[in-house]
Amino acid sequence: MRPDMPKRARRPQKGVTAVELAIVSTIAATIAAAAAPDLSGFLANSQLRTASDDLRSGLRLAQIEAIKRQGLVELVLTDEAPGRPDVRAASNGRNWVIRATRPDGGFELLQSSSGETRTPRVRIEADRQAFAFDAFGRLRADSLGNAAPEADLRIELSDRDARGRPLRVMVRPSGSSVNCDPHARGGEAFACG
Repeated sequence: MRPDMPKRARRPQKGVTAVELAIVSTIAATIAAAAAPDLSGFLANSQLRTASDDLRSGLRLAQIEAIKRQGLVELVLTDEAPGRPDVRAASNGRNWVIRATRPDGGFELLQSSSGETRTPRVRIEADRQAFAFDAFGRLRADSLGNAAPEADLRIELSDRDARGRPLRVMVRPSGSSVNCDPHARGGEAFACG
């Protein structure tokens, strides 16, 4: 429009043109494509943290139950459905059960968790299949024949697609546990050293 035209002849533009819409769509698609790998890594890290926290909560609950009951209580890793106390143990199991020994030699189910539904991308590899706590809350020999540990036990958590940063849960013979990053250097805050 010419600047010398009367104001009545000028009409304000309504809506957007096809060219403007195409430019905005292209920019949005580029940003979405660039963010997709970061979002995938974020989701993987989130599931790893959730699985690690869930596992540590289970270990703590087993320890507290052992102290409260003044007897042996175990957290057992398994790949089976965690709805009963006599599951088959697996050092790479994503599910777990907490069970207490009964006087008749059997087990009582106290709690269970299914990592298959909550954190399906997480892979677990542990030093042992069962973590047994005694009346003092310390790790002891378990029902599977493993002796009481003299050193820290490790539970490695990683992402099946290798997009997340691996985590490690360290379980000390005293019964305490801690999360750490196996790839962090010695002086960093979350180093496993």
